[in-house]
Amino acid sequence: MRLSRFIGAALIALCTAAPAYAQGEPVDPINRFIWQMYQMHEGKTLCLANLDLSAVRARVLDRLQGKVGMAIEPKALAEALWSLYPCPFSPQRAELRPVTTAELGGSWLFPESSQKLRRGPRMPGPGPAGPLPVKCDGVGYFEGGELRHAVVAGVARCPFEKSSDLDAARKLPQVSRWSVLREGRVGVTRTDVSGHIEEWDVYVVAAHFDYQDVSFREGDLVAYLRRENGNEVGASTQFRHLQRLQ
Repeated sequence: MRLSRFIGAALIALCTAAPAYAQGEPVDPINRFIWQMYQMHEGKTLCLANLDLSAVRARVLDRLQGKVGMAIEPKALAEALWSLYPCPFSPQRAELRPVTTAELGGSWLFPESSQKLRRGPRMPGPGPAGPLPVKCDGVGYFEGGELRHAVVAGVARCPFEKSSDLDAARKLPQVSRWSVLREGRVGVTRTDVSGHIEEWDVYVVAAHFDYQDVSFREGDLVAYLRRENGNEVGASTQFRHLQRLQ
């Protein structure tokens, strides 16, 4: 289901006076909406781990500046949930802060060890390389907005070990450009795809932490794809962990 279609369906459910509830489903309209979002999107575009309705509700209302009751539009509730609880983990943590333009520039590796976090654990369908497992990505944010991105799959060894390993890709015609739209939000335009929409929230790792046996070191980047064609509600549909290539 397209995310925009889900929001329309949720609006009807939230505003219906006497819906039929599943056994154990919350009666409070905000809690019920959070529960429905959890049921439909957990492990796909939401990662809430152990759902604590009270804690999630408090964070959502804080995000919405304390608004309560039926005055909150379902779209605003959904956007707050997706903003706070993307997969694989929330960026609202002390170890992360929005990246600056200077920190973003350069050559990066999305290593094989982190590829398991690219999409939510329950996200269906093929990955960016179709049925082949992705070995690694090489990503370059260069001066003048030059963007290079190569996905490598089906090989025994990742070819990106140093920054110069992206030089071959830079000799190809340039079709993608990057720019910082606002704090931590990076937009991508393409000349080869009409009407292309692509925006990422990018954070720099300010202090080391580990998640699912992946080590996020100081200076690494984490990025969440927040806006694309068919997704105007801020749900993160893809994640990247980038390590700087020297």
